[in-house]
Amino acid sequence: MKNYKELSKNEFNREAKKFDHAKSTDIYKMCQESYGPLLEEIKKEEFHSLLDIGCGTGNSIEKLYRENSKRSYTGIDLAENMIQVARNKELKGVNFLVGDAENLPFEKNKFDVIICKESFHHYPKVNNFFESAYGVLKPGGRMIILDMTLPTLGRWIENHIILKLMNTGDVHFYGLKEVEKLYQNVGFKIERLEKIGKMRFISTGRKN
Repeated sequence: MKNYKELSKNEFNREAKKFDHAKSTDIYKMCQESYGPLLEEIKKEEFHSLLDIGCGTGNSIEKLYRENSKRSYTGIDLAENMIQVARNKELKGVNFLVGDAENLPFEKNKFDVIICKESFHHYPKVNNFFESAYGVLKPGGRMIILDMTLPTLGRWIENHIILKLMNTGDVHFYGLKEVEKLYQNVGFKIERLEKIGKMRFISTGRKN
């Protein structure tokens, strides 16, 4: 059986130094083009503390920090080289740490907002991720996920054939109904869940 976490960690450790400088045809360049919708959703409400799960090189936090450095920002990622690139950006007061999205090392009810951008399709125990995130989110707080998706047939082929043949850390690409159920299973109230463009969705769940 694949060790998805190890595969993901190895891939992103290998790509860390060039991740922020991806070419226009690179999959990582496509990831960089979807910050706009995420940032718009985050800024719909004021917040004081934010956790970015699967933060990579810290780009989402950096963009928010440049607008308001007085908030509390924390980023966590499994790949230590990605975290090192994020730390090298020297964002004063921002905490970047290596850790597991399925077992978050934070106290309960700590963050106003949690974001997860194009990362959770790498999580082999995705229910653990939702439970852990729900636990560290403050009551009334929001979790915003932006990730890739595909039409039903293409998603089935990707999940049941292509991903099984590839030696990558990609676990599963989710449809909107699957995402809705994952949120609801741990107690989130869904406030937004929709496709944006052809291959992505954005979702917001609020902790009761």
